[in-house]
Order: sequence, then structure tokens, then C-alpha cells
Amino acid sequence: MLSQFDTTQLRPQDRYDFWQDVVCNTFVPLRCKVDNTRDFSATLETREFADVKVVSISASPQRVERGKDHRFSAADEFILVGLAQRGRACIHQDNREVNLAAGEFCLYDTRKPYQLSFSEQFQQTVIRIPYRALVDRTGLLDNLTALRFSNQHPFGRLAFDFFMGVAALPAEQSSLVQNKIAEQSLDLLGMAISPYLTEKKSASLSRATLLHRIKQHIAKHLDSPDLTLAQVSQHFDISSRYMNQLFNDEQTTFGRFVLMSRLESCAFRLRQAHYDHLTVSGIAYRFGFLDMAYFSRVFKARFGMTARELRAASRG
Repeated sequence: MLSQFDTTQLRPQDRYDFWQDVVCNTFVPLRCKVDNTRDFSATLETREFADVKVVSISASPQRVERGKDHRFSAADEFILVGLAQRGRACIHQDNREVNLAAGEFCLYDTRKPYQLSFSEQFQQTVIRIPYRALVDRTGLLDNLTALRFSNQHPFGRLAFDFFMGVAALPAEQSSLVQNKIAEQSLDLLGMAISPYLTEKKSASLSRATLLHRIKQHIAKHLDSPDLTLAQVSQHFDISSRYMNQLFNDEQTTFGRFVLMSRLESCAFRLRQAHYDHLTVSGIAYRFGFLDMAYFSRVFKARFGMTARELRAASRG
């Protein structure tokens, strides 16, 4: 899916407010600051490939801040990869600050406050990746935010060139191609940052790799009534206690993760017109919910509306 926004189509006095709304809707709630709102101009173009969003930006100088006063929710947990193409950028997070020139990139984490500063007209591509999807491959990234990665490094060049290529692709791709692009994005980014993962993280990386395999297994068997802690532990030849420890690393439990995965899968289908031939109960049964009263209760608790309301809102 392709979305395009251009402030030059608006009156000068309307551009800043429009841009503020566009940036927040594209990424996460944040605050843009510009010194001259009347001369401000910006364009933004987004492409979505499965759960990876590729955003191309060309804009006037500005400062961007995600502060402690902004809303921080599970729905806004992303790793952003800023790839500089023109102009200089300064990124501050986790008590680190990095200046980027063309051909360089860095990571920043939307779960925590950060500041971006662009002192001149700039062009940048930003990749928005679900936090959990990347951490499943690499382990925790707290020591890698606001660090400089360069396309002069072989792995960095692979990732940089790949993302530039994806940003130029036609937006309309099949679901199969979208999923492949998303998987390749995660693999190449993981490879680009792998030299910076310390030996200290090797144990957590091993645990993260196993947890990623377990999550893949869960995703393939969400419809199974046998998807229990004991059954999955036996499948991977580990103890239930160790399985719980793996999920505890992410401040959740096996049961909670399975429930959220089932609810997200139901919600995804409810949002897609392609599945309108299925009833709400049919979708719920498909993902292991045998008690509709229970499904209705946990669905509303997760999404703030009923399944039928979510389907209607998506069509509206």
C-alpha cells in the first residue's frame, strides 16, 4: 500500500499542523518543531510490506521529539532505522548522540524517549520494524541505539542498498512478496548489526533464537486445542519451567502470548474485506476460541471495542 503526503499543496499557514499529524500517524505520537512555519515544506511517502513500513521523507529543517509525556503503548513498540541520504541528522537516545551523514544509518527505539535534529534540508528513508520481530533475531538492542552504522561496511552496505531498493518498489505486491520483503528486511538488518553484538549477549541471542522458533510454531498452530505449555515444551524437548523463563524474558507468559497471538490474528482478518464471507464466530473458532462469551470479553479488553465494531470501523 502506498500513501503520499505533500505540504506544498496546502496554504503555508496550514502546513506545519498537517505535517505534525502526518508524522504522528506514520510513526508514533511525537512532537515536531520548526523555526519558520511559513517557509516550511515536506513530502512523505510510505510503503507497507506486511508489518514493515518503509517511509521516504524530504523536508525542511526541524526537530523531532518523543518525550516522556507522550503515550507509550504496546501498539507503538517499534525499532526505527533512519538511513541518511542528504543533509545531516543528529539522533539522541539512551544518553548517546550520533551525527549521520549520507550513507550512514542508526537505530532508535520508540518504546523510550528520543530526539532527532535536522539542521538543514534533508532526505531520509526510515524503516519501521516491530520491536519484537527484530529482538527475536538479535537479542536486546539497548546498547545499539544511537550508534552509527555505515554502508562502507560490507554488511551495512547490503542492508542500506536493500532498503533503498525497497523504497523504490511499486507498492502493490502480493502477500507472498510482502512477507518475503519483511523477512529479508529483518534478516539483513540483523546481519548488519551482528558485528556490534557483544559476546556478553551470546547467551541471550541463543535464547532469543529458540524463542523465535517457538513463536513460529505457535503461529502455525493457533487453531489447535493442543497448543498448550506442556505440548509445546515437549515438541522442543525443553522443560515447561524453561519455556516459562523464555517468555519471562519478555515480561509475558506462554498463555498470555498465545492469547494475544490469537486475538491479533482474529483482528487482522476482521480488518480485511477479503474475509467478509466469514462470520465473527467463524473467525474466532478458526483461531482456537471455543467459548464466544470468553472471546467477546478478551477481544474488547484488548482492542477497546467488540469484534463487530472493529470490522465495521475498518470498512468505514
